[in-house]
Amino acid sequence: MRISSIGGLNSPPRRFHSTKAKHLTEREVLEANVLRQLLEHYFRIVQASVIDSVPKAVMLTLVNSMQDSVYTHLMGSIYLHDDDALAGLTRESEEVVRRRNEVIKLNLALRKAIAVMRDL
Repeated sequence: MRISSIGGLNSPPRRFHSTKAKHLTEREVLEANVLRQLLEHYFRIVQASVIDSVPKAVMLTLVNSMQDSVYTHLMGSIYLHDDDALAGLTRESEEVVRRRNEVIKLNLALRKAIAVMRDL
């Protein structure tokens, strides 16, 4: 068994020994060679795919682990250490409060106008 230098995956053997190999026709030899080449190409494609996807899977696992760790740390520091920090993060700006009050007044005026129009 040989080991490939890239990725440490086993490569297929170059020759298959069989007792029937001596009795193969020229067409069967040709078909066997074509099949061998197709298998070798397929093996190289799979090997490249595995070599490409393993680092991505490792990085995904590391990033997800770090994300969970950072999230837990930040939420812990917000909730446990400083109630003012949480209030500051969730506080609305004065502009948002003013605009919401304007929209509420406009909504009430439009509802009254619709009610008046229904009465007509």
